[in-house]
Amino acid sequence: MVMAKAKSGGGGLHGIGQSEIRGGNAVNLAHALGKLGLRTLLITHSDASHLHLLRSTFEGLEVELRVKKAQAGLTVAFEERVNVMLGDARGAGNFGPEMLDESDWDSLRRSKVVCSVNWAANSRGTHLLRMLRKKLGKEATIFFDPADFRDRKREFRSVLSGIARARVADWVSMNREEGAAASSLMGLESSTGVRLCKELAQALGVVFDLHCEEAVYTSDGRTSSEAKVKGGKPRRLTGAGDVWDAGSIYGRLAGMEGTERLRFANAASRLYLESKEPVPPSLDQVLAAV
Repeated sequence: MVMAKAKSGGGGLHGIGQSEIRGGNAVNLAHALGKLGLRTLLITHSDASHLHLLRSTFEGLEVELRVKKAQAGLTVAFEERVNVMLGDARGAGNFGPEMLDESDWDSLRRSKVVCSVNWAANSRGTHLLRMLRKKLGKEATIFFDPADFRDRKREFRSVLSGIARARVADWVSMNREEGAAASSLMGLESSTGVRLCKELAQALGVVFDLHCEEAVYTSDGRTSSEAKVKGGKPRRLTGAGDVWDAGSIYGRLAGMEGTERLRFANAASRLYLESKEPVPPSLDQVLAAV
């Protein structure tokens, strides 16, 4: 439709449904964790014009919100069979460790899992990841979902090296396209499925989660588990990966292992995909759907 309109000289496309919602990977992840009932600390950024939308997202949830002053990032998501997102990272593009104060670091040291997400949009993401490990020590569990890094492959190679050599992350989550790109950067042979997940886990020395359209996988480099993805009729795609991550994190903290954790994450993601409103599910809803 857009290409046809452009070729005809430009103009308007009418009757296209739109909505303005909260977002960013970190916000989506924290929202989903809060909806599952986990005590969550979100350290993010915003500006005055978007602060109300951000704060209203977490009303009634056990989520502590710490907002640094920086321009809020904006994304336009086009959704059909796949989603394509046009992003203006703004403050998220320069979110380094200097954004955190000593009280933030103290809180992170007390956290069971520390999450670093959306490296792809953050020019300071590598430095932030390295400093998390340096400040929090070897005992901290650092979860890393880089988002779609494929436009920054050369830079991402150093991140993979940092994970493998310095263990700047313990737990990594990617979708199929990201996993295949990471595999190529590391000179691995597998491109899909459980072999890809296990090879990445072995090469990086981490727990690796790989979520694909037909199935999801997890491996610690020695053993692997998988779970099929049930078909459905999604109403949206944007944000589903963040909800899946939240379900996976909840499952691990709840003591779920392997396939059980994957099925829980799948159920959380499916409920979000199929819900009338772009709101992640509650714990009771996920438990009823597993």
